[in-house]
Amino acid sequence: MFYQYPMGKNTIQDVEDKANIRELIEFERYCRDYMHWEEMRNCYHDDAVITVSWMKGGPDEFTEKSRVRPAPAKHKIFNTLVWKNGARAIAECIVMIQIRCPLDGDIVDLSTHTRLHYRVEKRQGVWKICSMDAVYEKDTMRSAFTDGTFSADREELEKYRPTYANMMLRQVHYGGSPNGELAGEDRPESIEALYKESSAWLEAGVGREEDR
Repeated sequence: MFYQYPMGKNTIQDVEDKANIRELIEFERYCRDYMHWEEMRNCYHDDAVITVSWMKGGPDEFTEKSRVRPAPAKHKIFNTLVWKNGARAIAECIVMIQIRCPLDGDIVDLSTHTRLHYRVEKRQGVWKICSMDAVYEKDTMRSAFTDGTFSADREELEKYRPTYANMMLRQVHYGGSPNGELAGEDRPESIEALYKESSAWLEAGVGREEDR
């Protein structure tokens, strides 16, 4: 698996590449949070695929749908790890997604813990994102006010995945159709499948000297 690549043995080139990749990943989330749409789109290769709870598609679709979403999100980043092999890399950004929005006559705060899983490739000397997937861990949603009226119905929550049930409930109440088949800690096999696919992709990164 990619996470078995040795850490702490970076060459000077590795240090430079990993710093650039980390900056790219965190800048992409910064642009998403603060609505710098052109700059966000430029973080992706044209053939990139983005898979999250509310869509799967290319970077143009992802940028446009992010721009018009009714409840803006903020991504609080705890750490970003990078595993590199030649001109390819896997990066995981450990984040909490925070959304404040109206729901059921109240204002709610939704917090979702997740790992954003990126494949990144260096082409013509520049690192950009090839794919982004989410690995969901847990979430909570409650009123923003101590005297608030919102309370998620437990029976309704039980219809959804426990790792992102509140996120799915909110999306449904907003008229969305969330994808309930994504990687999550409640289904370890889903994470293993994603990681195996990414590991095979990363292993194929050897020997692309022209792109380094």
